[in-house]
Amino acid sequence: MGAEWSSLGYFNPSKRFKRDTDDTKLNENDAENIDNSDENSTELGLFTEAGWNRLPYLVLLEVFQHLDQTDRYHAALTCKSWLLTLSSPSLWNTGHFKFNSKYSQSLISFVNRMGKFLQHIEADCAAQEAGETSADLLFLYQFTEALLTANNQQLVTLSLTNTKLLQPSAVHQWEVVEKLALLIENQQNLQVLDLSHADLSIKKGLRLLEAAASHRCHDTIHTLNINDLITITTPNDITDNARFHYFMSRFGNLSDLQLSYFYVSDELLYMLAITARHTLQKMSLHAKCLGHADRLTSKSAWQCLTSASPQLKLAVFIQSNMGMRYVSTLSRFLNPSLPLHQLHWVCGQMHDEEDIQMSLYHIAIFFENSLRHLRLDFANFRDEGMLRVLIKRCHKLETLSVNVLGLNRQEEIGFEVAIMLGIASHPIRHECVATLNNKDVSLRDTWFTSFLCFMMTRM
Repeated sequence: MGAEWSSLGYFNPSKRFKRDTDDTKLNENDAENIDNSDENSTELGLFTEAGWNRLPYLVLLEVFQHLDQTDRYHAALTCKSWLLTLSSPSLWNTGHFKFNSKYSQSLISFVNRMGKFLQHIEADCAAQEAGETSADLLFLYQFTEALLTANNQQLVTLSLTNTKLLQPSAVHQWEVVEKLALLIENQQNLQVLDLSHADLSIKKGLRLLEAAASHRCHDTIHTLNINDLITITTPNDITDNARFHYFMSRFGNLSDLQLSYFYVSDELLYMLAITARHTLQKMSLHAKCLGHADRLTSKSAWQCLTSASPQLKLAVFIQSNMGMRYVSTLSRFLNPSLPLHQLHWVCGQMHDEEDIQMSLYHIAIFFENSLRHLRLDFANFRDEGMLRVLIKRCHKLETLSVNVLGLNRQEEIGFEVAIMLGIASHPIRHECVATLNNKDVSLRDTWFTSFLCFMMTRM
């Protein structure tokens, strides 16, 4: 169960959750801090011999597994038997943290006391409450230092996302990076590492990647997310960096890799075909724009990777809000050799509709047999006929989400009909969950849809 520490009060480790290392002995000071609730409750007639305070340890442990973090925190203050049970490290091995200024001290206190038991850490620096600001770099430094002091070497999941939003502080960013690198290098069974959206310099980003590729971690990590870990100023900042390719070559058991499109080169694809052979199952590419036509990968490199990992499924996320000249690159970016399984395309208002039509037709022609999940977020796109052609050709779609701004009711109906007709024309009937502007337009097994499908086969 995760820990939403933004909703908790101050965590005082000197009064709560004190246990011996054998996880069975209640600290005497804790017993003094808790009122004689057991005796008082019995005197008031609130409990019997079969009362909650007398349930066996294992039974209480099973019950508390189903409580959220806030309820566990308050339940620990009820009586001594509950405090004893709730001091079990198994109840506190996962933490979902929100890094903000209001609750930073509570979180540090928790990590100081229970940090050595944490196995799964998920922290999002973008998660904020109304009126609150993100924590600063000093807080991340203290958070990492507390984990190091607790000698935590058993992390399985470490997710620190959106650290670029942390406020500046007296602690230099390089000191924070070094602390975090030491924490990663100390782990013995780290399997999931997410350092996305940090926007670090090349030197700092490569230092974290070096730590992940260390002798302890490189064979245990199977899920790696380094999307926007490093900020690039020119297209070749990463693709021509020998250290980047060396560190990436160290990961021998990757099954899920997420990274920025501008980190990808033919050299990286050929290298993954060797190091992640038969293990790489999912790869996600994120592109904020498609303005660098010279950064396109070759057909042979993708063919080599898909031959080495035939089960590979590629997810592509494209945001082309920078103008019409970027949209024209999409057809060349989506190489016909890509094992495209999922596509999410966001296109802003500055675009050429004819250019989008050509791009959609390119998708329909080359990925009709591989595309399973499609999401299109467009502004001022009105060609429902091209959308129908796309859906009809991509006959293996399982999910479809279309969001178009500025549609009037008549245009919306036209898009709904185009989506339903496209799905109905699929040669093999299977359920495709479809939405238009978050409204369900999926075909259901009714007499009308059966008749519609019959008519489509005759057209």
